[in-house]
Amino acid sequence: MARKPRPVDPADGPVPAFAYDLRIVREQAGNPTYRVLADRAGFGATTLSDAAGGVRFPSLEVTQAYVGACGGDVAAWTRRWQEVDKRLASDAGAPPAPAEPAPPATTLATAAAEPTAEPTAAAAATPAAGKPAAESAGKADGKAAGASADLAPSAPDTTAPTDLAESAPARRWPVGWTTAGTAAVLALTVVLVLVVVRSTSSAANHPSAGAAPMASASAMAASAIGCPAADGTTPALFAGETYNATTRVRAGASLSADVVAQLPSGCRLALTGFCLGDVVLDTTSGSPDVRWFRLATGGYVSSAVVHGNPPAGLRPADCPDGVAPASSIALAAAAPAGAPGALELRATGDHVAIVGYAAYLPRSGSAMPQWQQIGFTSEAATGFKVTWRPAAPAEGGAAGGGGSAVPVVAVACFGGDGPTTVADARLIAQPAPTGTLPAAGLPEADLARARKAACRYPDQGHG
Repeated sequence: MARKPRPVDPADGPVPAFAYDLRIVREQAGNPTYRVLADRAGFGATTLSDAAGGVRFPSLEVTQAYVGACGGDVAAWTRRWQEVDKRLASDAGAPPAPAEPAPPATTLATAAAEPTAEPTAAAAATPAAGKPAAESAGKADGKAAGASADLAPSAPDTTAPTDLAESAPARRWPVGWTTAGTAAVLALTVVLVLVVVRSTSSAANHPSAGAAPMASASAMAASAIGCPAADGTTPALFAGETYNATTRVRAGASLSADVVAQLPSGCRLALTGFCLGDVVLDTTSGSPDVRWFRLATGGYVSSAVVHGNPPAGLRPADCPDGVAPASSIALAAAAPAGAPGALELRATGDHVAIVGYAAYLPRSGSAMPQWQQIGFTSEAATGFKVTWRPAAPAEGGAAGGGGSAVPVVAVACFGGDGPTTVADARLIAQPAPTGTLPAAGLPEADLARARKAACRYPDQGHG
């Protein structure tokens, strides 16, 4: 018989409220068991249950998998998670409350004697900046580097897939550790350190004859756990490399698709093409990506968790859970009330998932204008809204227009460094546009540069 979940009061704070609403999503899906959800989501039943427990704030990946397995709105819950995460980060920066007096020894002894739930710990490493781009055929400007690690729960669920993150933003350590729990964790850490040191020492003191120099840590992990090996019957068109602690290969281009394999960091993947599916946030920059790469060995992996890009000119193919590519886009601009000097850019279109904006303006310290990215977003609910504060145009006007009119483009993007040919180029007058925006009439070569700039892989820290 299933255990009745612990009651959660949404008025207790953002984390309980988040968990309360996750439970509603599950109820609306017919209340499937967590074992059933685990089979769909690729996370352990315990992890999914904890997400709706109201004690710890779940990771973005767990939230997306939970909601996707329930058939919920993954994009809406992604935005909800980001809002709660920002609030928790803001609360964490507040001055700490005065410390309470330590309880009497008898109270501590009583508490230690009472049974307590075993805590679960999860953490992620911050991606490192500046990693060279993957050596993929035809790859343009490479993605910035990143690496992340995700510790499995202290009590793994043996009935569900291994609980490791597909992409890993920072996680918070849970509160409420007992003295006994802390001692157990310290003891386990000491054992693990001793095992690693002994293994490293043994390898160093007893090398095999003719052994090659020691490989990188990620390559060693890949070798130990196993990476997919293409059989050579399906030719690869480009390559990519995994860099998260675990990368999930799914049966389709969706976070709710079944997990068919889990790969370690450092796997070199032979890729035969890509399709379009769920938007996933890149684990390095946090920027959105709608591309899903097809492995030569079968299955699909999100572009957001792999270093590598398709060759220029390669078009998306059909795939399970895939979505249609953008077919049209229209740019509009208006001066928002109460924000002098600012412009609000919006885009509409068919099958548009990600929009990049670029303007032809002089760079700081130079009078020569060039195409510059001014926005990159997947927020379809807001109309892909971006607030832009224009700089003064170059003397003599910008390319494609004259006077104070600035050429601006809205482009449907696949993701970072993934422009499409679906774009709308308009002239926007300063200080504020009035009426319908006139077409910019850009030559194809200039429009190609504008599309590339609009869909440029954002600098780390920019969304």
